[in-house]
Amino acid sequence: MLVGVAAVVAVAAAAAVAVVVLRGRGDDGLAGVDTPAEAQKLASRVALKPTDWGAGFWPGSPYETGGQPLRVVDDDCGLVPGPGDDVLATLERNSDRENNGAGTGGSVTAQSVVVVLKSTRSAEAALARTQSDTQRCRTVYSGKQQWQDVHEVEMATPEGFDEVAVEEGRLAVDATGRSVDQPYTQATGRKGRLVLRAYVIGSPQENRSAAVEALSEMLNRV
Repeated sequence: MLVGVAAVVAVAAAAAVAVVVLRGRGDDGLAGVDTPAEAQKLASRVALKPTDWGAGFWPGSPYETGGQPLRVVDDDCGLVPGPGDDVLATLERNSDRENNGAGTGGSVTAQSVVVVLKSTRSAEAALARTQSDTQRCRTVYSGKQQWQDVHEVEMATPEGFDEVAVEEGRLAVDATGRSVDQPYTQATGRKGRLVLRAYVIGSPQENRSAAVEALSEMLNRV
């Protein structure tokens, strides 16, 4: 599951992820990254900044969040904190942009998340849990927020990952309890014990390509 911009991205990024598994090969590039300090340094280098998403993006609020375990979905399809014992470091960066296209209006929100775990097994378990959660829950809740039509999507997959998950759905109720209709795409990739996530909400014409391109860009920085 994801970690938390404003209330929309903070939790939506933590929403259950449907997993499309594709196998790859190669070293994860994390040799020597064995302490929280080393892992946090890597996460800071890999996570995307507003300018990395394109023209017109500015820092979201909050901009950076670290130290949060991945979220999971409980038996009632609610988002709750997941186990954090095997996490060396996490970093989430949120970026916003005015939505100039047709569709939902408001702003486009883009989030990148980097999670460095202690072992490949822990990273594999994280993706397996997201798959299990999504198979159980087509609607996910957190406080007043509600995501509907959560489903997996098959699409062109970035090279270099051991596993990749792509999810789409829509935010139906925001953090204030207001009914909305905001489609999102979330792409999650694992390389060894590194988990990367890119989440984009608010621009139906751009969500998929932006999320997948962001995932590839993060991996290139490892």
